[in-house]
Amino acid sequence: MQKSSPESRVGRPKDAAKHTSIVEAAKRLFSGQRYDTVTMEAVAAEAGVSKMTVYSHFSDKEALFEAVVRDVSDRMLQVLPPASSENLPLRERLSAIGAAFLKTIVSVHVAGMAHALPTGRQDLPLRTRFYDAGPGRTVAVLAGIISEAAARNELIVDSPELAAHDLVSLWAGDLHARILFGVVKRATDREIKERTRRGTDVFLRAFGKTGKRESS
Repeated sequence: MQKSSPESRVGRPKDAAKHTSIVEAAKRLFSGQRYDTVTMEAVAAEAGVSKMTVYSHFSDKEALFEAVVRDVSDRMLQVLPPASSENLPLRERLSAIGAAFLKTIVSVHVAGMAHALPTGRQDLPLRTRFYDAGPGRTVAVLAGIISEAAARNELIVDSPELAAHDLVSLWAGDLHARILFGVVKRATDREIKERTRRGTDVFLRAFGKTGKRESS
C-alpha cells in the first residue's frame, strides 16, 4: 500500500494554527515516550483538539512523526547560509551548517525523539523516513555546496555526496558512540562551535585544492 504524505488525505490543512499545535504536541510526546506508546488520541488530547482533527491533518502516526522531524529540520535549515551564496568563505558556510546540524542532532537525542523509534527489522522504513527528513536533508544541502565549491576549484572531490558524509562524520566525532550508549549531553554553543571548526579544518585540509587550510 502506498505511503501517505505528512499532509491530510484530503488536501493541505485548512487551519495552520491547529496544524502547528498538533506537531508541537506530538513533539512533546515523542520526546518523552517510545514511538509505539504514543497514540493519536494522546496527541489530540495534548494539542487540545479532537482525534478527527488530528487525522484531518495527518493520515497516520508515521506521517505525524515524519512531520515532527521535518519541522525540527526546517528550523535548522532556516538558519543556514544559502547554498549559492558566494559572499561567505567556504569555511564559514560549512561551519554554520555544522553548528546548526550538531545543535539539532544533540537536541533530538537529548529530548529522546530518536530513541523513541522502534528498532525491529520491520520498522526500517520508518527509521529511513526519520533519517531522510532530518540528517539526510543536511547531507543534501552539504553536497550542493561542496559540488559548487568543486566547480570553482576550491575543492577536489570525486563524489560531493560522499564528501558530505565525510564532513558530517568529522563534525560528529564520537557523538554516534555517545548516542548509542545514551550519554549524550546538551553541549554549549562554544563546544559545538569548536567541534565544527575542527571538523571543517580537517575536511578542508583533506579536500582543499592546495591541501592547506584556507586563510581565515
